[in-house]
Amino acid sequence: MKYKILFILLIFCAGTTAFSDLIINQPTQKKRSAIQSTNAEFKERNYASQAGAYFDAINEIEAKVSQESDNYTYYVSLIDLYIKTSQFDKAYKELTFLNNLAKTNKLNSQVLQSISELEFSIEKSGKYNSDIAIDLALMNLILQNYSKAQDYLASASVNPLFLQAFKEVFDTTGNYQAGVNLVDRVLKINPLNKSLRKLKAEYLLHLNQKDNAIIEYTALAVIMPDDLEVKYNLYNLLEERNISEKDIIAKVCPQMTEEKAYSVISEMLLTNKNYSSAKIWAEKLINKYPENANGYIVMSEIYKSEGNLKECYDMLKMVRDKADDKDTISKYNVALAKLSDEPVKQADGLLNNGLYQQALSVLESANQDDLYVILSMARANYFLNNKQTAFELLNKAMTLYPNNSDVFYYFAFIFYQEKDLTSARDYINKSLEVNKENQFSLKLLDVINKAEADTYLNKISSNIDTQNFTEAMKLTDEALKIDKKNSALYFYKGMIFIAQNNYAAATAPLYKAIELNKNNFDAYYYLGVAFDNLSESKHALEYYKEFIKRLPSDDFGESEKRDYANARIKKLEG
Repeated sequence: MKYKILFILLIFCAGTTAFSDLIINQPTQKKRSAIQSTNAEFKERNYASQAGAYFDAINEIEAKVSQESDNYTYYVSLIDLYIKTSQFDKAYKELTFLNNLAKTNKLNSQVLQSISELEFSIEKSGKYNSDIAIDLALMNLILQNYSKAQDYLASASVNPLFLQAFKEVFDTTGNYQAGVNLVDRVLKINPLNKSLRKLKAEYLLHLNQKDNAIIEYTALAVIMPDDLEVKYNLYNLLEERNISEKDIIAKVCPQMTEEKAYSVISEMLLTNKNYSSAKIWAEKLINKYPENANGYIVMSEIYKSEGNLKECYDMLKMVRDKADDKDTISKYNVALAKLSDEPVKQADGLLNNGLYQQALSVLESANQDDLYVILSMARANYFLNNKQTAFELLNKAMTLYPNNSDVFYYFAFIFYQEKDLTSARDYINKSLEVNKENQFSLKLLDVINKAEADTYLNKISSNIDTQNFTEAMKLTDEALKIDKKNSALYFYKGMIFIAQNNYAAATAPLYKAIELNKNNFDAYYYLGVAFDNLSESKHALEYYKEFIKRLPSDDFGESEKRDYANARIKKLEG
C-alpha cells in the first residue's frame, strides 16, 4: 500500500512537472522567439552599422587617394573595402590599375606585401564567389603567381568580367598557350561563347599556329558574319596561301553573293587601311557591277588617302549621280563640299597675299562644282584682270546655287571693286535678305555705305567754303542717312554749326565724330573752340590739349590751329 501511494505521488509529481513545463514553456517559447527576433534585429543593425562604417572608411580613403594619388597602399585598402561591401566592379578597376603599374615595376615591396596579405586573408576565409575569384586572379597576377591567377580565373568563367580579366591575365603573362587551353576548358561548358572563340583565334595567331587559326576564323566567319575583324584576319591568312578568289569569298563571306562579297571585302580592307588590296577588290566590283555605288565610295576614299582629290571628286560624283533619293544626293554633295575645304582654305591664304595665279593652280585639282571653289576662282580671275571669266564663274555659281547669300556677296564685292556702288548695294541687300547674319555682307555694307557717303564730302566742303550752309547741311543729312558711322560727316555737321556761331549745337556732332574716330584731331580742336565760346573754360582747355596731343608732328598744315590752341591753353591756365 505504501508503495502504491509512493508510485501515485511520483506520477502526480511527474504530471505536475510536465504540466508546469507546459505552462512555463508556452511563454518561454514566446520569449525565446522574441529573443531570437531581437538577436536577428541586433545582427541586422550590427551589419548595417558595420557596413556604414565601411562606407565611411571608403569615403575617407577615396579623399586621401585624391590628395596622394601615388600612395598605392591606399588603393589596396580601398580594394579590401570594396570587396567587403560587394563593390566588385570597383575593386576590379583598382586592381587593373595596380596591375598596369606592376608591369612597369612601379609598385614597391610594401604595396606588394599588402596585396599578398589581402589575398591570403580572402583565401583563408574560403568565402568567395566568382566576383571575388576574378579579383583574386588579378591579385595573383600582380604578385606574379601566374598559375594561381589562371586557376582563379578558370573558376569564374560565368562572370561578366571574365573576358576582360582573361585578357588582362594572358596579355600580361604572354602565356598564350595556357590561354588557349583555358578557352578550350570553358568552351566545353559553353561552346557558343563567340567572344572567347575569337580570343582563342587571336592567341593562335600569336602562337603562329596559322592552320588552327584558319579553322577557328573560318568557323567564326559563319557564326559572326558582321565581324570585320574576323574577316580581315581570315583574309590575311588565306592570302598568304595563295588561295583562289572564289575560295576566299566562300570562306570570308559565306552565304553571300559575289557582288555583296566584293563590297564587304573592299570595305573591310579599306577600314584596315590596306589600300592596295582594297583598290583591287573595289575595281573588280566596279567592273563587274557598275551600278553598285559601294565600289565608287571605296575608290573615292582610297584616292583621298593618296591625295588624288580630282579622282576622289570624280568617284563621289558618280555615287551622287547614281543616287535615287534626295537624302543620299545631299549626303554626297556635303561629302564633295568637305573635300574642297582644304584647297579652298589654302587658296584663300594665297589670295589674301595677292598670289592669284598660285591660288588658281591649287583650285584646279578641286571639285569644280563646289560653291566655294567657284567663288574663290572668280575672285582670283577678277584680280588677274580676267573679268569676263570672273563673271562667268559667278553666273555658274548662281545657276548651281540659286538664292545663295554668299553668291550675292561675291557679286556685290566685284561691283564695289568696279566702283558701281548702286549694283553693289543691290546685291549686298539681296545677300542680307537671304542671311541677315552674313558677317562678310554686313562688313561690305558698311564699306559701301562709307564709299557712297564719301561722295558727298567734296560737295559739303565746297558749300561750307562758299558759306552755303543750308545746302551743306542738307547734303550732310542725306549722307548720314546712307552711312551713320561716318566720322567725317559728323565733323562737317559740327563745322557748319560753328560757322553759324551755333556753338551749343556743334558739340553733339563733334562728340559723335570723336566717338567714331578717336584720331579725328580736328574734332577735338573745334570742340575746344565751341566750349571756349560757351565760356566753359575747363572743357575748352581739355579739348585744346587733346588736339595738341593728337596732332601729328608734321601737323598736316594745321600750324595756325596749333598756335591758336597753344595760346588759348596758356591763357586759360593763366
